[in-house]
Amino acid sequence: MFKTRIALVSGSLALGGSTTFLINFGGELVRRGLAAEVISFERQNPLALDFERQGVPVFCLDERPLIFEDRLGMILKELARFRPTAVVATLGPVSFEVLRYVPEGVFRIGMGQSDDPPVYEMIRHYTPWMDWTAMVSQAMKRKAEAMAAFAKTPVAYLPYGVPMPAPANRPLRDSAAPLRILYLGRLWREQKRVQLFPEILRQLVASGIPFHWTIAGDGVERGFLERNLKSAGPAQTVSFTGAVKYADVPAVLAQHDIFLLASDYEGLPLSLLEAMGCGLVPVVSDLKSGIPEVVDSINGILVPVDDVAGYARAIIHLHGHRDELAAKSAAARARVEKDFSITAMTDRWLGIIPEGASPQGVWPDQFQVTGPLTAAHPAYFSPLMRTFRRAATTLTSRIRSG
Repeated sequence: MFKTRIALVSGSLALGGSTTFLINFGGELVRRGLAAEVISFERQNPLALDFERQGVPVFCLDERPLIFEDRLGMILKELARFRPTAVVATLGPVSFEVLRYVPEGVFRIGMGQSDDPPVYEMIRHYTPWMDWTAMVSQAMKRKAEAMAAFAKTPVAYLPYGVPMPAPANRPLRDSAAPLRILYLGRLWREQKRVQLFPEILRQLVASGIPFHWTIAGDGVERGFLERNLKSAGPAQTVSFTGAVKYADVPAVLAQHDIFLLASDYEGLPLSLLEAMGCGLVPVVSDLKSGIPEVVDSINGILVPVDDVAGYARAIIHLHGHRDELAAKSAAARARVEKDFSITAMTDRWLGIIPEGASPQGVWPDQFQVTGPLTAAHPAYFSPLMRTFRRAATTLTSRIRSG
């Protein structure tokens, strides 16, 4: 029997939720005495200190001077050095390309993290090289199982898990005290729909209730939001924190009462789990993926996706019913603690990955890397074009650096 060694391969470490998953899962594997390594196709690693605190080694490739085939070859060499018993492709088609070259005997899992049609379309191409598909929500699992491409590949429901803070005493706050509302995430129109926030603010202001709304995160729409989300007076205020370090997230959560999420699609929002684990009451879109497994009428308020006014109505209702707010807060924490802790998540993953999988698959000294499986123009990756592309990429990299 070989000791489990898990390689977690990602196309990038620049996205919040998918990277936080790697920190949480990798850290718990290390705490359990198992070998884990995170491998990224890009040099960016904004949460490097968080990986370091968890003791998770990270290999980041500087992609700038390399063409695709050389990047993939270098990632495969790192895998061969690490000699994993299992390889998990977590984000983006480049991470799934790795599975095509993993030798027989090494367990291979492809992970879907967003309930978005392109995700299913991408993953389906790689099912011949996957032993399992992991989906973070029951809805995603059902969608995959209904697709012919997944017929020969088992699909597992493997939702996220988050750290559970020590139980906090959240006393019932006076009904005259401002509600503390939090949005924590990317400031994007796509998926997160932050363009709805000015209308939600307008309705909150018109209601006259006291509140403080914190916008925590960064993204291309930050300027738009700063121009359109203005404090209406000392009792109705809005503030922007910018990007929040992952280590500081628990402190930010502890200062708020309500977690707001107006997305039009998700897989399973990791920030939602973190917020509920800290006792924040979710006011969130009633999506089919992920949300129903976590949020219900006992622990939060679900708002139909097209009912923009519903987000403000829910917040106004909770302002006037502080006893209900307190009860939902306790129920939110209990829901996450039961099924969505890091411990529960890791137990689920290790229940799928065979403990005795062999790391002794034959990793060659050189890899015969071809173009991407889904390449629209295969000739672009021919040996002749590869020579020209290497020269052009090297020249471009030198110009940028010099």
